[in-house]
Amino acid sequence: MKLQISVALALLFSVPAAGAQEKPSLPFSDWGSCPFECCTYGDWRATKALDAHQDRSDKSPVSFHIAAGQSVRAVTGVVITTKYGVTQVMKPIKLGYLRDAKAPKLSLAAGDVLYTLHYQGEASDLFWYHGKTYSDQIDVPDDSFGAPPHASALKVLSRPAYEWWVEVHNAGGNAGWIKPAHNFSGEDACE
Repeated sequence: MKLQISVALALLFSVPAAGAQEKPSLPFSDWGSCPFECCTYGDWRATKALDAHQDRSDKSPVSFHIAAGQSVRAVTGVVITTKYGVTQVMKPIKLGYLRDAKAPKLSLAAGDVLYTLHYQGEASDLFWYHGKTYSDQIDVPDDSFGAPPHASALKVLSRPAYEWWVEVHNAGGNAGWIKPAHNFSGEDACE
């Protein structure tokens, strides 16, 4: 009898409460993303020397070296979130755009929680809500000024941790992965 009660209690407390939201699995990979305003893939020129690695890791073997002034072709990228940020909704608000949507898709209530995955530019973040990703203006990076338009309805409790890896090809046809960190001209179409 005690075993049955223990099992029943374990099952009861392991089931999420109605309306509870699961959290995104980490690491979270956002393929093809370019994480700042005016970010673009294409022909880039290195402003300093760096190495392109065989895989998305600084510990991965070097595929080829990129000299300062050398051009590479940035083919695609991935933003990998290792720690999501947490934002609490403080008052009812409509936000959350799906790709190519003309209007926000979510009607959020005070107490709802958004899990931010990475900055996208123009005060917008990619965020997770009930199993789907959305984009909207949540917060600005620490080195920015001003506040996003929804600042009074949202309380940012923490920001996400992530890194951006880009697949590049050199003129010899070699492929490798880099973390650009603004070490190239051509990655920002607004410059």
